[in-house]
Amino acid sequence: MNNIEDFLTHQEFIRWVKQPDKELEAYWDQWRQANPEQLPAMRLAKEILLRTEFVKSEPPVGLKEDVLQQVLKQREKVTPIASKSAVGQRPTWTKFWDGLGQMSRVAAILVAGLGLAWFIAPISQVSLEPEISQIEETYIQKSTRQGEKLLITLADGTKVWLNTSSEFDFPEKFGNGNRLVSLRGEAYFEVVQDSLRPFKVKTDGLLTTVLGTSFNINTKEAGKTNIALVSGKVEVSSSQSMVSLFPGEMLNFDNATESFDVNTFDASLVLGWKDGVLRFHRASLREVKEELEEWYGVEITLKNAKGVNWQFSGEYPQQMLEEVLESMSYIKEFDYKIKGKAVTLTF
Repeated sequence: MNNIEDFLTHQEFIRWVKQPDKELEAYWDQWRQANPEQLPAMRLAKEILLRTEFVKSEPPVGLKEDVLQQVLKQREKVTPIASKSAVGQRPTWTKFWDGLGQMSRVAAILVAGLGLAWFIAPISQVSLEPEISQIEETYIQKSTRQGEKLLITLADGTKVWLNTSSEFDFPEKFGNGNRLVSLRGEAYFEVVQDSLRPFKVKTDGLLTTVLGTSFNINTKEAGKTNIALVSGKVEVSSSQSMVSLFPGEMLNFDNATESFDVNTFDASLVLGWKDGVLRFHRASLREVKEELEEWYGVEITLKNAKGVNWQFSGEYPQQMLEEVLESMSYIKEFDYKIKGKAVTLTF
């Protein structure tokens, strides 16, 4: 494998991304460990294969030309065929038509064509309404497992980065009203501005409304919701109150008490996952364990960890699990063992 194209054309790699099984997981896990320098290209190829895209439908073209053709055909049908005995006895309207200049004839055809187009337009709109309603009701659900992330492009061009262990529901096509989606887990949004259709994200107990904005929502912790605003402006509402956020502010919401708390936030800590950077800031051993399990999709067992008290800080951009544990072990003095998806840390 020398580049992204090699991954995208590799049948076993495609099968692993689309239909993973234990055998494929084991093979590509060993491959990653043996080829750490290929990890960025591998991750990008996986995201490309999983990416969701929609093709926008375009309205039919050539309506005016079709109408003109129909008008001309109808004229040919109703025009009397001249015969030797009928010469000099042509209908009055035919004489009038022949008396018009060429430009006058074209103008008459255009007027008739535009009138016909105006007449049939409401009929076309009515016949399409049931089909549009049916599309609006079609929802799609995307989800990620531990160790997986996903980039989704919605029908309006909005981009959504879905973090690990998350679920995202969205319509196949947005209607004329609100652009409503729902999230469980964590996602970063880059919303395309549309002043006529606000973008709304429904989470547990909250509704976030935006126009054109970049923000992160995290509902992974039970009973807690964090919304960090990068650009633009959002309004967050619960059943009892509403608050506006400005760039650089993060809202912390407690579902049990429905209380809001707004503070500034460290973008490197909150948004690092989107750029593939694993960060810890004064994290406990339990927090490090849970984050590593989520990030790499493994199960970690702790041995002789009683009484171990961590406040660990560190940053690991685009690094494999073995590299992270090797670096940590120098600082915190523990041994580690990786066997497939099972990891053991011995203190």
